[in-house]
This record gives sequence, C-alpha cells and structure tokens, in this order.
Amino acid sequence: MTPIRRVAAVGVAVILAGLLAGAVIGSRLDDGSDLAAAIEEAPLVRVAGIAPEDGLPGRGVYAQTTRTGHICVWEAPTATSRQRGGGCNTANDPLNGEPLSFTLSYDGGPAVADVRTATLFGLAAADVARASVLMSDGTERDIRLRRASVSGTAFLAFGYRIRKSDLRKGIGPTAVIARDASGAEVGRQPTGIGG
Repeated sequence: MTPIRRVAAVGVAVILAGLLAGAVIGSRLDDGSDLAAAIEEAPLVRVAGIAPEDGLPGRGVYAQTTRTGHICVWEAPTATSRQRGGGCNTANDPLNGEPLSFTLSYDGGPAVADVRTATLFGLAAADVARASVLMSDGTERDIRLRRASVSGTAFLAFGYRIRKSDLRKGIGPTAVIARDASGAEVGRQPTGIGG
C-alpha cells in the first residue's frame, strides 16, 4: 500500500466510522435499534453494476432495507463482500429530498490527477429521464439508469466509473445532474472534488 493510498484508506475509514457512529446514534434516538447490526442482518440486492474498464474489475451496486427504517446503497465486488462502501438514508426520504442521491468513491488524491480510480453510484427518482456527470472541463458523461425496486418503491439505480484517461489529465467529476423527459435540469449535486 503506497503512502497516499494508506492515508486515503485511513481517512476514508475515519470518515465512514464517524458517519456510521452518527447513524447509529441517530437510529437509537429514532427507534431504539442498532443500525450497524441491522446493516449486517439485511440482505443486499443487486440493483445496478459498474462495468469492468481500464483493467479494473466490474463491481455491483447493491441496495438493502434495514429493520431500522433505512435504505442503504453500497458498491462492492459481490453481495457478500466485506469490501464495500456507501451509505444509508431513512426509508421515508431515501433521496434526501432530491431527484437523485449518490456516493462518490475514489482511491488516491488529493489532486485529481493522482486519483487512481473513482466511481459514482446511487439511486434516482423513477421520473428522472436522464442523468450525467459534469466534468471539470465542462463536458458531460451520460450515466446509464436501470429500473430497480427497493422496498416496493420504483427507483432508477446507477453505477459509473470515471475514466482513467480523464483522471490522468486532471479532469474530475464536479457534479451529477438529473434531467426530466424534456431535457430540463431538475437537480444538480456537487461531488466535492474535480473543480
């Protein structure tokens, strides 16, 4: 493990631990249950995929509904893999009031040109007609949306790998854009990197 990767891995682990601790505390305040245990118990269902590309293996995008009333979306090699990343939102607002919700996962950095691999994955509302990634050079990359049912609710699921050729040039994802059937933008969420 290179020093950058080690720092990134430790940073991601610290962030995920903090988020999980916050979610567990919030969950206990809401209904007295333990979100971490609920995540371990609930089965994962594949809702989309990230194709193998640039010499990297494919990955699945999985959703699960927990007994604590959360919908979680993960990226992982398989449904049983312990090597996964993602997060959870409450089942009554799984998209946080937006037309789509996503997680950006990457290895390397902090400069975009030093990122070795990056993926975006998540869920969109069923009425979103098109989604794209806005890149730091002003271009857009279409994201394939796939129909999915999570807890009996219709969504569109997606997984997208940022091209290595873009990353090497310092071109990173700055936002994910959702559009309706007329092509009008109905939502835009920044990625936090790439700009």
